[in-house]
Amino acid sequence: MLKMLNLAKMLIIFMYLTSICCCFFISSQNASSPNTPPQDTSLQDIWYTYEEPIEGLLLYETYTLKDGTLILWMAFEDEEDPSCMLPYFYLRLIERTGQITYINLNYTFPPEAVCPINITYIPLNNNYIMIIYVKSNNGVKGKYGLIINYDSEIISEIHLGNVNDYIIDNGRLEKGFIRIEKHDKKGIAACHWLSIPDITTGKVVELGSGKFSVPNLLSYTFVNSFNFRLIDGGIGYAYILKYDEVESSAINDPNIQYWKIYVSFIKEETYLSTTPSPVYQTTTKLNNIIFNSCTYNNGVGYICIVSLNNTVTNRNQSRTEVNYYRLEFLTTGAFIQFDMIPKEISNTNNLDLSSLIYGGFLVRKYYTNTTAMDFYILDNNGKYKSGGSFGPEFVFYNIFLRNGTLLEIKKQTGNKLEILLKPILRLYNQGAEYNNPVIESTKPAVHEFIDSSINEITIKYSIPINGDLYKPNLLRQTISGDSKLCTVGSDNHTVHIPIFSSTFNQPNSSYHVVIDNNFVISQERNEPLLGIIGKTWMISTKTFKAKQHSVSVTGLLRLNEEGSSKFLQTNQSEFFNNIIQAFSKIIPIDKQRITTNGEWQNDPTFPKKVLLSFTINEAKSAIEPSSKTIFDNLGTFIERKGFTALSNNEYTSLIDESASFTITHYFGKFLPLIIIFLDFAVDLIFTLLRVNYTPHLVIPNKYFQPHYHKDQGRLYFGVVS
Repeated sequence: MLKMLNLAKMLIIFMYLTSICCCFFISSQNASSPNTPPQDTSLQDIWYTYEEPIEGLLLYETYTLKDGTLILWMAFEDEEDPSCMLPYFYLRLIERTGQITYINLNYTFPPEAVCPINITYIPLNNNYIMIIYVKSNNGVKGKYGLIINYDSEIISEIHLGNVNDYIIDNGRLEKGFIRIEKHDKKGIAACHWLSIPDITTGKVVELGSGKFSVPNLLSYTFVNSFNFRLIDGGIGYAYILKYDEVESSAINDPNIQYWKIYVSFIKEETYLSTTPSPVYQTTTKLNNIIFNSCTYNNGVGYICIVSLNNTVTNRNQSRTEVNYYRLEFLTTGAFIQFDMIPKEISNTNNLDLSSLIYGGFLVRKYYTNTTAMDFYILDNNGKYKSGGSFGPEFVFYNIFLRNGTLLEIKKQTGNKLEILLKPILRLYNQGAEYNNPVIESTKPAVHEFIDSSINEITIKYSIPINGDLYKPNLLRQTISGDSKLCTVGSDNHTVHIPIFSSTFNQPNSSYHVVIDNNFVISQERNEPLLGIIGKTWMISTKTFKAKQHSVSVTGLLRLNEEGSSKFLQTNQSEFFNNIIQAFSKIIPIDKQRITTNGEWQNDPTFPKKVLLSFTINEAKSAIEPSSKTIFDNLGTFIERKGFTALSNNEYTSLIDESASFTITHYFGKFLPLIIIFLDFAVDLIFTLLRVNYTPHLVIPNKYFQPHYHKDQGRLYFGVVS
């Protein structure tokens, strides 16, 4: 059973215009060896070669994104010191289609960032990347972030904090990143959630913060901690505590728990840490406990690999023994299990275990003095199902966890990198087209052509769902669950999401629907489930029917009080331009289609609010949307501002959605702004004298004067021609 969370579950819809490019996969072959463990031979390996255009650049590190993009970090080695690199930055983003984005940054980093190497990066949303590096300021070293875009342009530099702070993405690129302060001696660590750069200005702001505090247990000493990302954008924190025999009065008590592990969690948007919960304790006098990794296990909590270092004494001889265990728990703090990983798999000092989306686990085993690696696929009960090996000719390893593909790269030869993609065994394949085993089907289906008039999309889950939906968020449209717009069908499996007329407003275009993690959760264990990543649920619009051509349209919109105050205190021309730039991206249309003469005035009925004038220019060709169509789309965006991308922009979020975007000039004629039907018995002088005090009338008197047409018995407020 599933239920919907009451915290920030999101469903995002946005338009992605597809382009055609050449794929650079050059050959396909099976790379398995007769000496490797048995594998599923139906899965074909893919080889391809990347050629670096800049002479001397060497591969330093790889990074994989959920959408299948591979990032290569290239660098120049420092020939005098192998622990250093030259102070420059190069990235290569290779998409699934084979299209490559080259980032060659024209910037020289300070020596403390590159020798020794104290520089890394994390991808952000909206084609931004943040380079994280150490820099000295007045003799004090700190951690800084240089935000750049995919065009190799520097957007801004921000101070991130202390040199020992951790900077990580929060698992959802559209949500920004997290700064985790190093814990103090008492085990207290603060976490800060920061936004993605604003789509227009590139600014980053702090969204909230919280802190973890070690459990205050008498006779126990805080030893260490380990933090890990939650798939819903939060942070998990594990505390390792050791019994203090010196401080305690207990002697030879067989029930003393010498080591304890507690976990606590901070959920995004609440920023409050949960009460630490015990998930492991032992009466064994261990030498040490170390957390190696923690990964999400789809719908059933989190799995951490923990190593226990123990001294074993036998016949007056002692030896140190290290065993690896799989610790599973829920974000409620509930313990699931603590199982030892078989010796034949864990007989190494470098072991990594990950939960697989389609069931089971991946174990990767590395060795010292060689770059060779073995891997094993285990089922949910830990039984061996498949595996393989990679020889010492491979020097870089990574994984696309979402679709279960291993990435291996051979040692660079000149400017060429040989890259191997190896699909791993899927224990079951339900929901493969969505890369999500709990989604059964959708309407529209993947790659379906739709009409722009579509008014609903649905998602059917393979297991029952119930509960209240809260704010499924769309980049072009957001629906609040408590508004009853988004509902669960009577079959208890299907979510229904209504679509605004402005959402799929581009003909012959491709869109993709993104369902965020945590949109639904497992009721059995109260754990979030994965969503659908970008460019997976692809749909396309048909050719629209030809509509009547229209000339320019001029209209008024109103700013709210905060926006009006900001408009009056800043450069007004720049304010207009920022709104136009945002409109062009959100609708989307060419910026030349929306202009302004810079005219504005205070609203007489709401003196603290400002009215702005914009013109939508006529289309230059029949294939462009008409000015009236753009006006209608923009009107829907404003009317539904709280549900659309307008609310996410620094400037368009300041528009007052309670006042409609109103036409004042159309087809060469001035149209009435407000029409009020009057009975002839009404005293017109009384009405006109007191009209400024009528709260529901909008009378921009700089442009408009009242005209009474006796023959029609109506009061028009229009522009004087």
